[in-house]
Amino acid sequence: MKKLLFVLACMLAVFGLCACGSGGGLFAEPTPTPIPQIDPTTLLTSDDVYAAVNYEYVPVVDGGVVEDGNSRSAVYVSNPKGLGDSVEIKITQYSENFSIDQVFQVFAAAKAKRYEITEVTELGETAYIAYPTIHVYDRGCIIEVTAGSGSDEAQQALLVNLAKTAVARFEQIMPAPAVNQTQEQTQ
Repeated sequence: MKKLLFVLACMLAVFGLCACGSGGGLFAEPTPTPIPQIDPTTLLTSDDVYAAVNYEYVPVVDGGVVEDGNSRSAVYVSNPKGLGDSVEIKITQYSENFSIDQVFQVFAAAKAKRYEITEVTELGETAYIAYPTIHVYDRGCIIEVTAGSGSDEAQQALLVNLAKTAVARFEQIMPAPAVNQTQEQTQ
């Protein structure tokens, strides 16, 4: 009898603790994961840019990270200035006030305005190059890398290599969002 009372008391204690923990007991809504605010210089570091430009110049961020609404960008220039083309990385993220659908609409509208693009496969969910920029849509965000000049195979390789590095880091930081039915229907 004492064992049965002890087991019942333990069960009541466990249920009581579960009910107190998060304000809703066993059936409480999970706390939403906050959306990480990504610094573009973590997606492409100065070392990444240095390697991508074949060590021709030492890249430094010019003017720091610039924030504009849901977008953040950084421009790498040569030190000293004028030795080579700049490299810009920009990320536009969804937020509580700017939905994944709205971000995708911005991406799709920008793509529709381009009369000449090169589709890029196996990079993010969808990607294209409109010189001098590669545009990648992935996980509800847009990553844009502007680099090089010439609109040739060398510039295309530079853009794709920089974007692959940025997207790989991005996917380590940004969790995949819940499946979005509206977006899937428009693709």
